[in-house]
Amino acid sequence: MKKLSLLLILGIFAFSFDVSAQTTPTTTAAIDTVAAKAYVGKYKVKEGPFEELIVSIQNGKLFGEAVGQGSAVLAPTKEADIFEVVGYDGKIEFVRNDSKVVVKAKLSIQGNVIESEKQP
Repeated sequence: MKKLSLLLILGIFAFSFDVSAQTTPTTTAAIDTVAAKAYVGKYKVKEGPFEELIVSIQNGKLFGEAVGQGSAVLAPTKEADIFEVVGYDGKIEFVRNDSKVVVKAKLSIQGNVIESEKQP
């Protein structure tokens, strides 16, 4: 039941994102692509409505794609390793290990947290 309600919420947001993307221009600034490379990769979702999160750099911007659910620009915030998921009213936090290497991502959307581990 929990998974079904989360899928419904994400589906509603995917629809609202499509509508807002058509009416709202994107004004997200380009990021430091050298620093952003630490986030790039595939992340295996532990439990959620999709199995994989893919983070990439396209045209100087960081993107996150929830496989099968859509993609969005990840805009930097004032906090290190935390990005706004543009158009989805969510945030993603990249977690680093003791060696300062990104090993996880935590996607927070609509009060739900979807955790994923970065794949080698």
